[in-house]
Amino acid sequence: MKKVFFVDDEPLIAQGLSSITDWHNYGIEIAGSANDGETALQRIKEEPVDLLITDIMMPRMNGLELIRRVKQIHPRTRFIVLSGYEEFEYVKVGITLGIENYILKPINIDELESTIRHIRGDWEREELNMFRYEEDWRVLRSNILQRWVLGEIEGQEFKHRAELLGIPLNYKYVQALVYRIISQEKPISRLYRLHGLSEECGVIAREAISAEDEVICFPDADEDLVMLYVSNDPEHEQHVLENVPATAKRISELTGLSVWAVSSALSSDFQGVQDSYKQAKQMFQRYLVSGEDKIIYMSPSFIEAEERRPVVWDQEEYIKLLIEGKPEPVVEFIESVLPGAFQSSVIQRSDCLNMAIQLMLSAKDMEDRPDYSEVFAALARINTLHGLIQHVISVVQRSLANRENVQQEYSGHVAILIDQVKEHYAEELSLKTLSQKLDMHPNYLGQLFQQEVGLSFSDYVNQYRIEKATQLLIHTDQKTAEIAASVGYIDTSYFYRQFKKYAGVSPTELRHMYTK
Repeated sequence: MKKVFFVDDEPLIAQGLSSITDWHNYGIEIAGSANDGETALQRIKEEPVDLLITDIMMPRMNGLELIRRVKQIHPRTRFIVLSGYEEFEYVKVGITLGIENYILKPINIDELESTIRHIRGDWEREELNMFRYEEDWRVLRSNILQRWVLGEIEGQEFKHRAELLGIPLNYKYVQALVYRIISQEKPISRLYRLHGLSEECGVIAREAISAEDEVICFPDADEDLVMLYVSNDPEHEQHVLENVPATAKRISELTGLSVWAVSSALSSDFQGVQDSYKQAKQMFQRYLVSGEDKIIYMSPSFIEAEERRPVVWDQEEYIKLLIEGKPEPVVEFIESVLPGAFQSSVIQRSDCLNMAIQLMLSAKDMEDRPDYSEVFAALARINTLHGLIQHVISVVQRSLANRENVQQEYSGHVAILIDQVKEHYAEELSLKTLSQKLDMHPNYLGQLFQQEVGLSFSDYVNQYRIEKATQLLIHTDQKTAEIAASVGYIDTSYFYRQFKKYAGVSPTELRHMYTK
């Protein structure tokens, strides 16, 4: 999905652009916004975007200079210029810089959407031109297939793309199988060229089916190998399922790694492949692998063998060990309690994650300024109990190390600011307003805060609010919008962006990981 970034020195315009049209309809996601050119440039350096919509007349760096600078580092970025000024000189300069359009304020929505459609057409033509390069062709084919199984492409568009890309559509039945190759050390993409590996695995899968049938194989965004077995024979499903373990074994022999295979129920509607794929992927979200088996296979009829039961562990003893601060006993406790609680080869992910998160949060909550992103961001990528244990140990060890650092005493003015945040984080907090109360220049006070705390005042406020929101998401049933408002965010979409930035996952993803 393409990314767009907004820049305007009027905050209402910068924020309002996100809701002026349905960007997702154009295959575009919002990467963020800024109120001046310098801030925007720093953000874009860190995270490139495909489309930049910017005002011209702004403080610190105007829009034309911003465009020049962005083109130097990301030449493929496209630009739309907004302005309340009609001087032709600005238009001429913008044209020489290669802008897509120059739109006057107030913004004409029809003109903006027309420009976006034009840019999207250019993007699609650029993608199709990449056919001459074999690897790029594979990537484009994989991207189209991913959009298809995720339900992100219209039927007519997919039919047209399928014809160009050689994707077979003349079959009645489709069954999704997803093979996850488990690597403890590195992502699979660091070990193999995914599209080349996908083709090799597709050859292996075709050996187990009849000549009249076909396998569509591609890697998805999670680096899983998706195999869509298509056929006109309703008895095709049984034959495919019988051969899944053998296919998984061949893939394991090819890679030298464990393979976790998940199948879904047969779909009699070729257009309903999304349900088949979703059913298979949900199994990875619900379970973890705890054994040492090289091949793990879960069919649609899989029923967890181990009876669900509450996990009991001595949290009080663990807290005492954390307070003592000695890493070795803490690690020994983690290594004994997590494996001891789960014995079967495939276990409920929620049970493990709940316990793991409690172990990590108990340690993080003892820090002065805990960083929760390292707790949650990696959880969705962990597939094994062993990997989860190593993640917990790593987070807890860093937490203990952070506590060993000598905490400096803050100066009086900075201490007052920190107290204000703790007492009034749910209210409007402005460094400018607080600096007036302290009779200090806001720039000087901001520099003093940054120097002593190591964060800007706004980052500190956002981080503190996200910490409070995290606790509410985990320990209450409040709706996300209510939590956002209770910690000081009136704009729910802005809360989502800030939460993802500081916690590493969205509020919804965090709640799915941690079942109360």
